Amino acid sequence: MPSRSLADNLVPIFGILTQPIENSDKNLTMIAASYVKWLEAGGARSIPIPYDSSEDLIDEIFHEIDGIFFPGGASDLPPAATYLWRNVEKAYSQGDFIPIWGTCLGFEFLLQLATQDTEILQSGYKAENISLPLENVVSYELYKSKELIQNIQTKNITMNNHQMGISPETFGNRPELTSLWKVTSINHDLEGRPFVSTIEPINPTSFPVYGVQFHPEKNSFEYATYPHTNIPYEAINHSKEGIAMSLYMASFVVDLARQNPRFRQTHSYDNPDRFPLVYSYDMKRGLKFEQIFQIPPASHWDDIA
Repeated sequence: MPSRSLADNLVPIFGILTQPIENSDKNLTMIAASYVKWLEAGGARSIPIPYDSSEDLIDEIFHEIDGIFFPGGASDLPPAATYLWRNVEKAYSQGDFIPIWGTCLGFEFLLQLATQDTEILQSGYKAENISLPLENVVSYELYKSKELIQNIQTKNITMNNHQMGISPETFGNRPELTSLWKVTSINHDLEGRPFVSTIEPINPTSFPVYGVQFHPEKNSFEYATYPHTNIPYEAINHSKEGIAMSLYMASFVVDLARQNPRFRQTHSYDNPDRFPLVYSYDMKRGLKFEQIFQIPPASHWDDIA
């Protein structure tokens, strides 16, 4: 039998930034189950990064994770994300490797964090509830497979659900962005207005930060049908090609975390009692997201410290 090492059994841990739940009487936040499942499909598990985390709590969580995930949703950039970004910048300056992935709103957060400008985004895009092929795809780190490039450029498999975005021109005029990322795909909204849809790091070994304006998790894990029907309310592509794209990207993201030296050498997740995995929290059914995990506010961790 082939030999096995303990490292083969270890699983990367991602921290997922939570989102506020509107009108929550308990100040609960949430993580859509599709993001958790998407990371699991790539071979990772996840713990919450509460939206209202204190700096001390962020410091604790930072030492428990191998990667960071900024999900889609609808919220302002929280101070917790800004402080987390400062931690990451410091880690990168010291030669550490901790990957970040941003999806939709998370992609937008990356732009705001890098420029320190919450007004960097442009509004009014007609790109809600529509699946599109990518345009001007550059084969760099993420888009290396010829079959993947063929599919994403010819089939409507990337699901968009946003009104905010950034034009290629605006992106190109901001040195804070062009010094960190190259644009590896764009799209046009329903009125022909262009927006950046994929960014990849110019220096992936020292700045492993990726962002997409679309939702790769939805192809595999959101079916978006009205309750008690098979009638879809979102234009999510569940074709063979759409699923393959979704799972490829999940594997790509998680493989980045496997390159984190902390994961390979010591494995960072040492305190599962204090920071339980996301799927241990209460789940609730929804419409925009079919399932969400309800995460307590940051004060919960202060109470059990």
